[in-house]
Amino acid sequence: MKNITIPFSREMAIAAIEGRKVATTRGEEKGEIGDEFDIREPRDDEDHFAGDGYTYRLIEIMATDLETVANLYFRLEGFNSPDEFRATWRALHRGHYTPDKLYYMHVFGRVA
Repeated sequence: MKNITIPFSREMAIAAIEGRKVATTRGEEKGEIGDEFDIREPRDDEDHFAGDGYTYRLIEIMATDLETVANLYFRLEGFNSPDEFRATWRALHRGHYTPDKLYYMHVFGRVA
């Protein structure tokens, strides 16, 4: 088990801290099952984070296409619908959304 870094946008950090987000999908594996990472609480201003944060542990990593994430796992990603997931993905990735591209979904849980 090691400490790793997984960056989150402000919106996604808040969703994870509130417990609405328990997975994040990335283009490559960000660690191994058992690895831990921290998410710090966002401050009121847009791109800065407060000192307080929480530790999370990777509990599963699975390879899947992006459309499967959108259709089956959108709630794990912190969204209310597949369309909301797709819209946010496009906003975070300069308009890109490739449904059949292989990604890695990292499922995590809060440690402390």
